[in-house]
Amino acid sequence: MNSKIYSVLIGGKAGEGVKKAAQVIADLAVKQNLYTFQADDYQSLIRGGHNFSLISIASEKVYNSYEKADLIVSFDQRSVLRHLDDMAEGALHFCNEGDSDDPRVIPLPLSALMKEHYKGTAHISLAAVAIFAALCGISLTSLQDIIKAEFKRQVEENLAYASAIYAIIRERYPEPQITFDTNATPPAKIYSGNQMIALGAYAAGLDYYYGYPMTPASSILHYLARMRDSHGVHAIHAESELAAINMAIGSVFAGRRSAVGSSGGGFALMEEAFSLAGMVEAPLLCILSSRPGPATGVATFTGQEDLYFALNQGHGEFARIVASPDCLERAFSLAAELLDLAWECQSPTILLTEKHLSEGLINVDLPLEDVPSLLEDKAEFTKPYLRYAITESGVSPLKFPGADHCDEEDIIKWNSNEHEESGVRTDEAPNIVAMRDKRDRKYETIAKATKKYQRIAKYGQDGPIVFAYGSTAYELREAQKYLPFQIVVPIYLEPFPFEELAEYQNAEIIVVEHASHPNFARFLKEKLNVRVKANILRYDGRHFHTDELIAKLKEAIDA
Repeated sequence: MNSKIYSVLIGGKAGEGVKKAAQVIADLAVKQNLYTFQADDYQSLIRGGHNFSLISIASEKVYNSYEKADLIVSFDQRSVLRHLDDMAEGALHFCNEGDSDDPRVIPLPLSALMKEHYKGTAHISLAAVAIFAALCGISLTSLQDIIKAEFKRQVEENLAYASAIYAIIRERYPEPQITFDTNATPPAKIYSGNQMIALGAYAAGLDYYYGYPMTPASSILHYLARMRDSHGVHAIHAESELAAINMAIGSVFAGRRSAVGSSGGGFALMEEAFSLAGMVEAPLLCILSSRPGPATGVATFTGQEDLYFALNQGHGEFARIVASPDCLERAFSLAAELLDLAWECQSPTILLTEKHLSEGLINVDLPLEDVPSLLEDKAEFTKPYLRYAITESGVSPLKFPGADHCDEEDIIKWNSNEHEESGVRTDEAPNIVAMRDKRDRKYETIAKATKKYQRIAKYGQDGPIVFAYGSTAYELREAQKYLPFQIVVPIYLEPFPFEELAEYQNAEIIVVEHASHPNFARFLKEKLNVRVKANILRYDGRHFHTDELIAKLKEAIDA
């Protein structure tokens, strides 16, 4: 079958290896010089429930998934029923024998073959990998090689099981059913957004990462922990979110580049310490990967409801930076920028994202040329050393405890109370005003510092103007292949890049976001006085499929 986009959907119970099978299929596609985009839909359950993964494959870069799948592999009866309506025209839908009597669904003896080839725990997920390889015309040897590489246990049993399914499919479909015309040489490695964030921070000198697992930020902690020996970053699983951010500030006090990450509920617990970072002027990178709803919300799904929460994070008045990546390459470079800016301006920074980018998997190259150079401390220290010395920029000289970082007579004092230049607590009105004015000068310093980076992104030159931020830009870029419109994406949200966006003052725009209230539209009205023709909102925790978004954009444009 020749297709511009080929979508594969795998469904089953939690614990059956749905996501792993999808990742291996994506890897097989990449080895065929194809582009992939993988989105995972799963419940907050260890066992049971319903999980599915959707892999979109193309000969050109693909930014989002499609509503209808060309190949579906269902591991249980619930998956068959759930995804019957997700079949594209001419789709192949495979299931286990006995799970469906629908004539559109093709039964395979998955359970019988598992009993035949496994003595203990069986891996039904390998069926999807074998089916895809057979339909693509990928050789049995290549299939076996990737199984050996990706499934380290029960190797011989895995090979026998997958080979048996492969043989059934090749007998039924002797000719490849999935073909692409491509001369592309796409990136050969697949990353998630969280992996790119972790690697970007590492490239900018990250020493310590602290977290208490909270989806969708959890995998940053897990990834850095796995990479500790090769990358040298200490990933610390703290006992709570409060402990994580306070430990991170402690590491900064000792002169180490540190970061924390969580979702909305966890970040709410960090808020008091975020203000502490503002008062002690700690250069701390914070990663907020939001989920839908208040409290625990919908734990494993996507949403953009935390925009104002991030912009107004922390009590009291102090300068901070908030920015949101619109693609995986930007997730890498932005994490590096924000860590560097935190140290340059001695202010906390927030990288705001959401599950669709955090956990979405795409084959991309690491944009190493976009990593900022590590700052060299060129400050001239006065005698005596004053931690909060009043300066024109608002940024004070910074020393750390230890013989290698300070002199014997230096007093290294950080104070969460209002303080004098030395760090000694003060309640005197003139001192309070002087210190507040010093910190307030950072607003201008930060605004100038961010200008050396790309603060907005634009895609397309003709048609209606559509504003979005974060991973919603991915959904729009895929829709843009079929519908002419301009995409405008503010990357830096605070400070707002007014100079780059001034041309859109009073413009008529469409706004797309994942929230039940038009928060981003309100934000743009405040900043640019735009006229919002339509708000396209989704707030069920799912991302927009390309087909669905095109229909909503057409409706908004024609209104």
